[in-house]
Amino acid sequence: KYRAVYTGKQRLELEKEFCCGKYISPDRKRGISAELGLTQRQVKIWFQNRRAKERRERNK
Repeated sequence: KYRAVYTGKQRLELEKEFCCGKYISPDRKRGISAELGLTQRQVKIWFQNRRAKERRERNK
């Protein structure tokens, strides 16, 4: 498996969505994946990793 590289626009949109809520609804996940040309799985995993990053930052 390869590591996904997200474009600046994709990252920006995902970050904006993350600001609205740390957890993403299935409907929103479908919308975002279609909008950004990502799979729903990629969006789900991005959110998981982003929450993990936030936990890491908090525990420093």
